Amino acid sequence: MRSRALMLLGLLVCSLALVPSGVAKPGDGIPSWAAAPEKQTLARVFGNPAVVASSNIPYPRKIVVVWEFQSITVCRTCSPPSSGPRPQGRVVRVSFERHTHRLTGEMRFCEVHGITPPLSACLAR
Repeated sequence: MRSRALMLLGLLVCSLALVPSGVAKPGDGIPSWAAAPEKQTLARVFGNPAVVASSNIPYPRKIVVVWEFQSITVCRTCSPPSSGPRPQGRVVRVSFERHTHRLTGEMRFCEVHGITPPLSACLAR
């Protein structure tokens, strides 16, 4: 009887260990709040383009998100350089502050003309 109670207690403790905590972060260091600002930025800044791939790069004070789109995407909220087109590219790298969850203002476009600058330039740490 006592061994059965100990076995049940052990199973209960093991099952509780498998339940994720509400404050636990994913193993890759990307916090759960990052998904909401990503979606808002895609909708507001780029008009919800088709995302082919998405990568997250964690830093101590910011989260970098790199989106690869199906086709060239134009930044709708960016101001163009004098007498030039608005910034555009097939791969975009943006940064979010960990403290405020807002865009830091850093935005880099890759694969603007063919494969230049290359995707690796946006994925580089």
